[in-house]
Order: sequence, then C-alpha cells, then structure tokens
Amino acid sequence: MKNLVAAGGGLLVIGGVLLYQQVRHVSGIVMLETVVLGIAAVLGILHLISHWRHR
Repeated sequence: MKNLVAAGGGLLVIGGVLLYQQVRHVSGIVMLETVVLGIAAVLGILHLISHWRHR
C-alpha cells in the first residue's frame, strides 16, 4: 500500500510539473530533462521507503 501511495504521489508531482511547463510553452528538451529528473526522484524516494521499511 505504501508503494502505491508513493508512486501515486510521484506521478502527481511529475504530472503537475509537466502541466506547468506545457502552460508556459517550454521547449521539448527541457520537458524531457524534467521527465528524466522526475523519474530519478521517484525512484530515489521509493528506494528510501524500501530501505526504511527493511531496517
């Protein structure tokens, strides 16, 4: 359940950032960088949650 909540929160953040950039008409390269950074952030958060649960 916690992984589902964490993944949903990460997707919500990424979606919000992408929506904000589309509203501002930012270039596709910057959007691609944001997607990559967002995925990295979500994976990092999931890793921390996993590490914390297995302590």
